[in-house]
Amino acid sequence: MRAFDTDVLTEILAGNAAFVRRAAAIATVERIVPVIVVEELLRGRLHAIRQAEAGKSKISIERAYAYLAETIEALRPVPLLAYSADAESVFQQWRRGKVRGSTHDLRIAATCVAHAVTLVSRNRRHFQDIPGLDVEFWS
Repeated sequence: MRAFDTDVLTEILAGNAAFVRRAAAIATVERIVPVIVVEELLRGRLHAIRQAEAGKSKISIERAYAYLAETIEALRPVPLLAYSADAESVFQQWRRGKVRGSTHDLRIAATCVAHAVTLVSRNRRHFQDIPGLDVEFWS
């Protein structure tokens, strides 16, 4: 099973041909998205709406809402990997052990470790030193 990190999923949703091809090579039943990744995507879309409302965006409010709708539609059929009590336990263990990383990155990684899933990411710096994480880097 492979879980897509936010950076990889964003490229897939944007239609990046290389990423779409690589994802398509993975059996559908083997693809999953951590719920933390969905949170990050939705936060980004909501931020774009707030920026457009405030007149601080290069896109219109209509386009910002369209991006939100497109993202929700694209994610609808995607199976989600839950943030479980086991994932929270792994996350807290890493925090106590001073494992470096942002809260979201560590929660994504902990979700993958708790469910024994390989994380697919472009971000080597954020994930290469997390103990117990099986990670595949795409570029």
